[in-house]
Amino acid sequence: MNQIVKDKMAREIMVVRNDKIFSDIVRKSKFYNNDESNFEKKILDNYEYMVRWNAEINFEYKQPIPYWIVLNENNQVFVYKRWWSWSNAWEHRLHSKIAIWVWWHIEKEDENLSNPISESLIREVEEELNIKENDILSVEAIWYINNETDEVSKVHIWVAYIIKIHNSNFELLDGELDNWEFLSIEKLQEMIDSWKYDVEAWTKIVFEPVKKYLTK
Repeated sequence: MNQIVKDKMAREIMVVRNDKIFSDIVRKSKFYNNDESNFEKKILDNYEYMVRWNAEINFEYKQPIPYWIVLNENNQVFVYKRWWSWSNAWEHRLHSKIAIWVWWHIEKEDENLSNPISESLIREVEEELNIKENDILSVEAIWYINNETDEVSKVHIWVAYIIKIHNSNFELLDGELDNWEFLSIEKLQEMIDSWKYDVEAWTKIVFEPVKKYLTK
């Protein structure tokens, strides 16, 4: 394990006790929508911080993992291809795969934000896509993914945000998202269905609720 990964694992990240998240519903593997249970509020009311090394093996807690899916003014989806040679990455299995979402852990450095989830989300979008705050039309928590099928998933809960922007002519500053474009939901469906494109598994999972959101 290289030093970059060691440093990341030594940082304090946001965690929430399972009994705080699932206090009023049965804990199981599924998609939850915001109408069914507002996990964002539960997280914000009950979060604390834990060293990531410990959080990864503590099954009494979930690590909230926000991720964003960006739509432009024409409801096209931001699609990118992961680097072949992402030098700092430790998950090499994701290299060169087509994806529509970007995620991260919430670290303690954001604890002074009034909403560490959405405010760090906006900052990440501005930095990663090289856009300004006034380019963002809306930020909406849409659904949550909870998975209890393996030890990694049991310590995470995924919080999905749809972000709409009106400027889709930006230039990215670094290479992780370098190969990108906005595509219609129909074109993205074609890519998922075709053997010609290597679409990552999680993108296939989140595609269905994105399609539902766009066609409701």
